[in-house]
Amino acid sequence: MAISSPGIGSGLNITSIVSQLVAVEQQPVQLLQAKGSTLQTKLSVFGQVKSELSALQDAAHALMDSGTWDSKSFSSGNTSAVTGTATASALSSSFSLEVGNLATAQSLKTVGVSSTYKATATGKLNIQLGQWGANGSFTGAGSAVSVDVTTGDSLATIAAAINAKQATAGVTATIITSGSTQQLLLRGTATGAQSGFQITADSGLEQFGYPKTVTTPAVLDSLGAVLTPAVYSGMTSTQDATDANFTVDGIAITSATNTVTDAVPGVTLNLLAKTSSPVQVSIDVDKTAIKAKIQTFQDAYNKLTADLKTQTAYNAATKVGGPLLGDGTVTGMQTMLRSLVGGNGPAGNSIGRLSDLGLEIQADGSLSTNSTKLDSALQDPVNVKAFFAASGATAADSGVARRIYDFAFGALGVSGSITAHSAAFQRAIDQNTKTIDKFNTHIADYQKQLLAQYNAMDASVAKLNSLGTFVSSQIAQWNKTS
Repeated sequence: MAISSPGIGSGLNITSIVSQLVAVEQQPVQLLQAKGSTLQTKLSVFGQVKSELSALQDAAHALMDSGTWDSKSFSSGNTSAVTGTATASALSSSFSLEVGNLATAQSLKTVGVSSTYKATATGKLNIQLGQWGANGSFTGAGSAVSVDVTTGDSLATIAAAINAKQATAGVTATIITSGSTQQLLLRGTATGAQSGFQITADSGLEQFGYPKTVTTPAVLDSLGAVLTPAVYSGMTSTQDATDANFTVDGIAITSATNTVTDAVPGVTLNLLAKTSSPVQVSIDVDKTAIKAKIQTFQDAYNKLTADLKTQTAYNAATKVGGPLLGDGTVTGMQTMLRSLVGGNGPAGNSIGRLSDLGLEIQADGSLSTNSTKLDSALQDPVNVKAFFAASGATAADSGVARRIYDFAFGALGVSGSITAHSAAFQRAIDQNTKTIDKFNTHIADYQKQLLAQYNAMDASVAKLNSLGTFVSSQIAQWNKTS
């Protein structure tokens, strides 16, 4: 019978013996796995450093962008009456503004009717956009838009029919309900004197017309006085369509809307309310936006340098170093960054160093902001822009932000030192993995070989034991018969 379990024939624990021999053979693999873990940690940490250097590059680029320095701020002395924005093309200036009246849209209403109202005639409501004259005359613009009304239509149905043609009619409809009474309210979709509208209504629908129509002729005396009042039907006005009227430093201006874009070049004015006194408006370089970009630059630099310091530090107490301790590429980056932020600005600029601007280097290598110095320097934003963004023939003639951007751009480029170093880490990890795979293949073959050898030995021992038992049995039998 074949032996089914290792060691049965010899009495040896072959599984344990093979396992121990294989464990000895696996020791190099364990060392390689530890090495792979260390390399992976370095790659991960270095990847974070790359990301932080990229963030610093972006922050430096923002300080080189002309849009940062050309952006303008809008300031209003009465934000309840006037707000606004300014583009880079706006001139730095200040002016006073007074609002006489706001631009309005025309609105009309019907008389109150029962909530159960139904139209008593079928016909059309013809809505015509245009401008009303001082004498009540109307000058139409474009073609009238017709809205169909059918006998039995409710006010809600009529309102829906008007709203369905809002885009071309230029009018919206709303139902106002008070108790059991309803009114139809029509309002122009645009403001301005030229955005008025009239409505001509077919017979039987006069209550939806504007201006009003006389349904009962008046009786006049010889002087023209009304003896018998006429009965009018149709909608009444709740608000006329008017232009906004305002002044800029005493210059009268009208606008069809309350958002004015053509009064002051590069400036949008939002008229919100009539004013009782002049409102002071100022357009200036947006120093708040510039300070925010400088703060972003400072934060990005501090984060990168703090992380580099941590990852290259050595703890004397634990005798453990950071993952990037002794890494030449990282050490070179630290040296270069310190040189860039500590160096002089471009030649000829009155701001010599970052510290003159208010960005002061601390004992731990980080940057902190002296707000007083920074605010003072920003009184001359052109000079601050040159300090950061000047483009010179040499690095010495270029702005500090441009130098840092160029360094990061080169290091992070396809053939840059940071990119190459990261790739080297990955190659080392890949090679280590291949070596581990080769060892594991060897160990598997080694384990098979050992099991085969020990099983063969076990089978041989089993046969010898069986033969010995047989011989002993024969000798015993001979001894009995002799």
